[in-house]
Amino acid sequence: MGYVRKLEVTYNEDRDDYHPHFHVLIAVNKSYFTDKDYYISRDRWLELWQEVTKNPLITQVDVRKVRNGRDDKVYEIAKYSAKDSDYLINQEVFEVFYKALKGKRLIVFSGLFKDAMTKFKNGELDGYKEKDVTKYVYAIMYNWGGKKYIELEKRYLTDDELEEINGKLIDEKEVD
Repeated sequence: MGYVRKLEVTYNEDRDDYHPHFHVLIAVNKSYFTDKDYYISRDRWLELWQEVTKNPLITQVDVRKVRNGRDDKVYEIAKYSAKDSDYLINQEVFEVFYKALKGKRLIVFSGLFKDAMTKFKNGELDGYKEKDVTKYVYAIMYNWGGKKYIELEKRYLTDDELEEINGKLIDEKEVD
């Protein structure tokens, strides 16, 4: 069927340690949860994870069924791989994050999820996206002046800009 796997790393400043972990979304047949031959219990997932990592000290796995496509658990996959509040604590922590994650594939798609990502990138799923109904009229530019924002420019958008910016799909606006 398919899966999405995302690596996330958190940092605990009090203990000065890192917690790399995966968020995984697995597509299964509907019968998976009732078929005793295929269903994997939480305890069995833990055993399998301890075996594959060769680390019997691991005591937790969190396995949950997604009830529908809008379940909040699914959004964990789409979030950051590391919080800026973690990796920007100090230079040393930043360097550990940078060296550990540089060049790594942090999110992986397989099976039907890989097919869906290809369709998404090709624009084949645009019909499912919402259009931005906001009518953009002004171009406004500010600069941070130390304690407050200073307005640099405020003007009406040109006809070309109006056409380019308005009516886009949500999250699909081009920014230079």
